Amino acid sequence: MNMVFLIAAGLVLTLVLERVLYISGITAYTYYLTDRRLKGFPNYKRKWQNQLFHGKITTDKARLVPAPTPHAMVSSCIYNVNKTPIFLKAIVPDGVYWSIAFHGRNQACYFTLNDIEARNQYGQEVEVVLTKSKKFYQAVGNEIVVAAPRLSRIGLILIRTIVMDPSNPDNINQVREIQKKAFIETVA
Repeated sequence: MNMVFLIAAGLVLTLVLERVLYISGITAYTYYLTDRRLKGFPNYKRKWQNQLFHGKITTDKARLVPAPTPHAMVSSCIYNVNKTPIFLKAIVPDGVYWSIAFHGRNQACYFTLNDIEARNQYGQEVEVVLTKSKKFYQAVGNEIVVAAPRLSRIGLILIRTIVMDPSNPDNINQVREIQKKAFIETVA
């Protein structure tokens, strides 16, 4: 009976240990891949973190963002909320698709908002405060308070705006002007 118990306990322990190691390995590898991907962004360097950079119109040759949305102009920010929260303000354009997405280090999108939701809930201007924990920031106005996941205090913010007619320079310039009105600043 003792031998059967020891064998069963050994099998259970092996299965539990295998599961823990498997999940830990996949998680660590995912974070490693994301960190490598973030380093490919021009604003990854520490001095450019928490700054919004506005990209040109996306084509099939632009591969900085995986599987890019065609005819989109993307603004990106490598955020770092380890020391202080950040405040993001953006204008929601009329007549075109617009979205904002926050991605953690595990590649998961943990916050997203599109133009229809934004206009219905917040109006033409969207204000978001990203912090490492909601308990560290109390909303003072209509801003959305988002807490970064525990292991994702460094991550990626993407703002996508679709250009209706990419062959029309006026449409591209209109989206550029909308991009320029968006900004990020640290919260004191």
